[in-house]
Amino acid sequence: MRRAALCAVLFAGSLLLLAVPAAAKKYRYATGPKATTDTTYAVADIEIEPIVRSRGPTVPATNLQLTALVAKAAFTHAMADVPLDSTDTVVLAPSGAHPLNFIAEHVVLRELARRGVTAMVRRTAVPDDSVSLVTADGDRRAPLLEYQIGSARITYLRLIGWLPGRVKIERQALVEATMTLRDREQSKVLWTGLASQNLLDSFPRSQLPLVEDPRFGELTSPPPERNAGRIIEPVIVVAIVAGLIALFFQNRP
Repeated sequence: MRRAALCAVLFAGSLLLLAVPAAAKKYRYATGPKATTDTTYAVADIEIEPIVRSRGPTVPATNLQLTALVAKAAFTHAMADVPLDSTDTVVLAPSGAHPLNFIAEHVVLRELARRGVTAMVRRTAVPDDSVSLVTADGDRRAPLLEYQIGSARITYLRLIGWLPGRVKIERQALVEATMTLRDREQSKVLWTGLASQNLLDSFPRSQLPLVEDPRFGELTSPPPERNAGRIIEPVIVVAIVAGLIALFFQNRP
């Protein structure tokens, strides 16, 4: 009897389970197959790896940098006694065209600014018959300060050293220029100065392409070469002396 009742209960439970509708279960995948990348066009990623350390690599100054350094010393020395103070205003102009006029202009402007002198800049020479027509500073006409670069060049003098990889080139930077301060109403010369300076230095021969700039022909020169005669001549002299010494000891009784 009990067994029949248990079977009836299990049968009723089965019917209830069949009556409940089944719920669909959803599954989400974190990863899956990716689409094939298009390699027809490639875009480069810019990456900069700066050298960060207490002291960077040692590189020689370029010919242009060395010329600017020499020009600064030359014009600063030339303007030491120019009769200008902080209350003056001048018109700065070149006396003639030169590819390196921008260096002289920069150096002179810095020196005038250090003195507190106000400057009006012209990039072309002022004709002698137009000096008095240059822009005036109110009722007071500012004097005309002119600069003229006669020579600015780099010369490679000689090679220093013999060991491979340790050979250096000795170079000279030279700047020759003049300065003139004129009264614009009467074209009277108020002051003249000579800006002349040169500097010698050396740099590794392997870094010659780094110091030159093809845009400035004045700042390049043919690299020096070894003179074979300077090497052969001492060798010949030493050989002759050694031969004479050997003969002397051979003929000695």
